[in-house]
Amino acid sequence: MNDDELKRLGQQLAEYCEKYLIPLPYVFEILNDQKVTPMTRGKAMEYNAYLLLREKLNAREWSIEKLNLCAQPGHPDEDISVTHKRTGVILKVESKSAVRGSMSCGTRSRICKEPHFNVKCHRSRSNIKLSGTSNDRYKEDVFDIILTNPLNALYEKGTIGECLELIRDRGILEVLYRHYNTESEKELLTECNRDWRFVVPPSIAIDGYIPRTPVVKLINDTNWFNIAALEDAMLRIVKERTGRGRLSRH
Repeated sequence: MNDDELKRLGQQLAEYCEKYLIPLPYVFEILNDQKVTPMTRGKAMEYNAYLLLREKLNAREWSIEKLNLCAQPGHPDEDISVTHKRTGVILKVESKSAVRGSMSCGTRSRICKEPHFNVKCHRSRSNIKLSGTSNDRYKEDVFDIILTNPLNALYEKGTIGECLELIRDRGILEVLYRHYNTESEKELLTECNRDWRFVVPPSIAIDGYIPRTPVVKLINDTNWFNIAALEDAMLRIVKERTGRGRLSRH
């Protein structure tokens, strides 16, 4: 950012605080509050996913829209709408963060004995109350694609300090440093933030529902794939919806 951009950002921040009656000298204390930060980071992940799709998908083939809709009772708050221009098929893409502190070597796990993390794929408590149901799982057809990365899994749960703390398990940290070929904590967090994965929900569904916190293997997962394969997967969904034998990429 240059000086003019920084000045504009500062002015926008001041105007925002004035609009919502936020005391400007304390705005960062408010943003750093442990009750506020998770919501801010979750919303930031949605926009990072939106920017990722704009970077990875062919703009001639796809129209990408970031949705900021208020969730209605019984209906999910959709993140991103992606339209295949030639057919008009609309895909619903959802970003879900990793479960905080869930990165594991797998040695003590009954489900996965390999390095892995979990993804938070269930409804929030407030959404459940509004929808009048006790089932916090999503049906497999609610989203067409779920995006995630392992970043949040690297942060320790239940810390009381102002800053997020890296997990303390040296065993899994050593695995991660080797896997991402990094040496510092900052480099590791940066690489994990770039390590986007995606899944087509029916491939992990159980009895028609997405698991609450599905497992993602660090290496060679058979359901969660590298973002490089996303466009081909989306084209397959479009082909299924339209009943066409083949859709070429241009």
